[in-house]
Order: sequence, then structure tokens, then C-alpha cells
Amino acid sequence: MIKAFNKHYRKAIDLLEDSSSSEKIEMAEKVLEWFRELPEEYLISLALFFNEVIDDLGDESLEKITLKGKKKKPEVEEDDEDEEDYDEEEDDYDDEKEEY
Repeated sequence: MIKAFNKHYRKAIDLLEDSSSSEKIEMAEKVLEWFRELPEEYLISLALFFNEVIDDLGDESLEKITLKGKKKKPEVEEDDEDEEDYDEEEDDYDDEKEEY
């Protein structure tokens, strides 16, 4: 796989070197649009593949992508209405106690 990647990498370098600035921008826009149309699982697979390529190339200047998200703390929803109802019930209970 790395050999295939290197072959295409060299082609990409040649393409870019032989292109004008506007052609480079046009190619980049086409690639970005193509990425937007790919299914999510393809994009994630490509990212994992490129992580392996970066490891195999041993290029310290390239940063690998981290796909693991931060764990979210469960949100505790405070319902003001419930608290108000509880306060009212407590007041009613206190009033009943005083009547006895």
C-alpha cells in the first residue's frame, strides 16, 4: 500500500509543479468537494490509512489525526418547575401541620 501511495504522491507533486496558481486552487476545490461527498466511514478509513502512512514514512513534521473524541460529562438538567412544585408542596404540608 505504501508503494502505491508513494507512486501517486509523486504524480501529485508533478501535477502541482506543472500547474498555475489558479489550476492548483481549482484542483484543491475539486478534491475538497469530493471529500464532502464521500460517506463518513470512507473519510474515517482514509484518515486511519493516512495515520499508517505517516508512521511508515517516519515523517516527524506530519501530525496524525486523532479520531477519539473527548468524553462528555453527562449533563444534569435542573428543572426549575419541579423545584417550584416541591417548594409549594412543602409549604402546603407545613400549613396542614399547623392546622392540627
